[in-house]
Amino acid sequence: FAFAYGTANSSESSSGFIGSGFYGLRDLSAGDRHNWFFQFTFAATGATIVSGAVAGRVQLAGYFIIASWMTSFVYPVVSHWIWSTYGFASAFREDDFLFDGCGVIDFAGSGVVHLTGGCAAFWCALAVGARLGRFGPDGADNPIPPHNMALVTLGTFILWFGWYGFNCGSTLALNGPVAAQAAVTTTLSPSAAAVTTIILSKIIFGHFDLGLVLNSSLCGLVSITAGCVVVPFWASIIIGIIGALVYLGASKLMVMLKIDDPVDAIAVHGFGGIWGLLAVGLFSKRDLIQESYSASCPGNASGLQFGTQLVATLTIISWVTLTCIPLFLVLKKVDLLRVPPEFEEEGLDNSEHGGQAAFVFEKEPKEHVPPVKPTEETAKEPAGEPTEKADLEGGESAVSES
Repeated sequence: FAFAYGTANSSESSSGFIGSGFYGLRDLSAGDRHNWFFQFTFAATGATIVSGAVAGRVQLAGYFIIASWMTSFVYPVVSHWIWSTYGFASAFREDDFLFDGCGVIDFAGSGVVHLTGGCAAFWCALAVGARLGRFGPDGADNPIPPHNMALVTLGTFILWFGWYGFNCGSTLALNGPVAAQAAVTTTLSPSAAAVTTIILSKIIFGHFDLGLVLNSSLCGLVSITAGCVVVPFWASIIIGIIGALVYLGASKLMVMLKIDDPVDAIAVHGFGGIWGLLAVGLFSKRDLIQESYSASCPGNASGLQFGTQLVATLTIISWVTLTCIPLFLVLKKVDLLRVPPEFEEEGLDNSEHGGQAAFVFEKEPKEHVPPVKPTEETAKEPAGEPTEKADLEGGESAVSES
């Protein structure tokens, strides 16, 4: 929190890059405590994006280190750039805006949260490698399907519901019109993304693919997060439709690159975050920006806002790449990144948590019964009088034939 919103260095040149102050939450006013809690949830969200991309083979101790690094330094610096009143790219600055126009508009975190987490997830998944059997020796794609689509569906709707807290709650005040704008666009965009994928999956695959539809709706949510209060309602539908296409293309790209992402976190959050940032430059309106940011920004009236959003996108990708790749390589070098193959085969519940997951039942091995060898007595029996074994075999054969 000190690196993101500290103001002790506000008069220094470093304040544009990183904050300082409020260490241990000292001198934090009562009016700013809600901001600490709100930013705590955003920081945690960015770290969990990485966990999805490396699920099933990452060491828990290694992930603890990654999550700590993400939430204590990587994410706070990006948050400072765009959401602090002193950040070099912030639309909340009083003057000296980026490109002398307007700062970066990312109302609820398409770039700050989702692109940051998605970019880190990409590099971590690349470093840890694919799950055993995910790709064949010849590079063939061997999908490993989810074990319970009912839980996947439930989780998606829980995320969708929670998204209203992020987008509407980012007003940070009881601003009814702005929060209402966020609520409507946060509903229209993922809905449009879901409908788009329902239609496309039927046309392309011949059936309605539930997994693709759910992830497309999440990408629609990520895509609208940056501009949820600065784009008109009709634009949010277009953003959702394009968001679905971005997700489907990015998901296919990850498979082509042989990057194993069990939950498509990179496609949803990383690529969805890029599109969300750029969509602001294409669809934002001056009057809506004025109402939510109290800043006179051109919106899509010129290419200035799009250029600003593009700079933010490239800067976030560069920052996350430079700060995360060394950590992942060190963890891999000291054998703290991936579990041994035998642990992965068995499942991480035992090796990482010391117990089995619910609804896992081990089947008892069947007892091996050796074949019965003919004895001297059975060999002397008349051919017309079948033995008990022969009767049994004949009965089994009859049953099988009938």
